Amino acid sequence: MDSLTQIVLGGAVAAAIAPAPHRRAALLAGAMLGTLPDLDALPLALLTDDPVARMTWHRSASHSLFVLPLLGWAIWALFRRSGGRVAESPLRWFWAIQLALVTHPLLDAFTVYGTQLWWPLPMRSVMWSSVFIIDPLYTIWLLAACIAAWWLRERIAAHGCCWPAWC
Repeated sequence: MDSLTQIVLGGAVAAAIAPAPHRRAALLAGAMLGTLPDLDALPLALLTDDPVARMTWHRSASHSLFVLPLLGWAIWALFRRSGGRVAESPLRWFWAIQLALVTHPLLDAFTVYGTQLWWPLPMRSVMWSSVFIIDPLYTIWLLAACIAAWWLRERIAAHGCCWPAWC
């Protein structure tokens, strides 16, 4: 999936889970976490010139549902220990970090390229082939939600279910 979609999906998920006063920080953190698994392409480019090997290795360990939760826990523990927003609301930030990270390989699994969700198990790549690699009709709504969450922050309209008054 394209990087913009990965960024806005990670940001939207993190902003939806984090506490309202932390929404802007969650948008930024989720955007970074949503694209983090693709950063393995940088060292892979130095290791091989073979495009098939790059694609195979690229969507393996860095996209694994066994590896990413451990990485998410390590990131969460580091930021919780250093204080700040994560220490103020550790449980919500734990899930915001975890889910922003795993949105990446799950979204990649919906493309024709698929991904190795269960790496290191010797299984085929998961490939549902139901979303285009670049899909503006999918991305535009996520981008609009991220922009709204950025500007609305803690306002009632940013909470999702605000009408009727008893929600």
